[in-house]
Amino acid sequence: MSGYKLITEASVFGKVSFTLQAEQGKADLEENVGLLRTEKTDLEKQVVELRARADQVERRANELRSAEEKKHAEEIQFLKKTNTQLKVRLMGSNSRTNALQRKKIGAKSPAG
Repeated sequence: MSGYKLITEASVFGKVSFTLQAEQGKADLEENVGLLRTEKTDLEKQVVELRARADQVERRANELRSAEEKKHAEEIQFLKKTNTQLKVRLMGSNSRTNALQRKKIGAKSPAG
């Protein structure tokens, strides 16, 4: 009978030991789950911050591109205006030169 009692006690002790290990394992897993949830929350915050920063960088890049486009458009307009003014001056100069040449030609021709 004492052998049977020893086997029974060993069996009970084994079950208790297994249960305690399982409980400890469960506690470890729950702790790990808590740590992972905290890490997930931190990573989600980082994602939000990085997206906000990326949006800000993109907005700034768009603003700079827009400013450059405006600057180039203004420069083109200025150059077109300057070109037009120079053409007008050149035409006026050519007209005066042609008129002077006609006068000279008229003065050189025998008058009768």
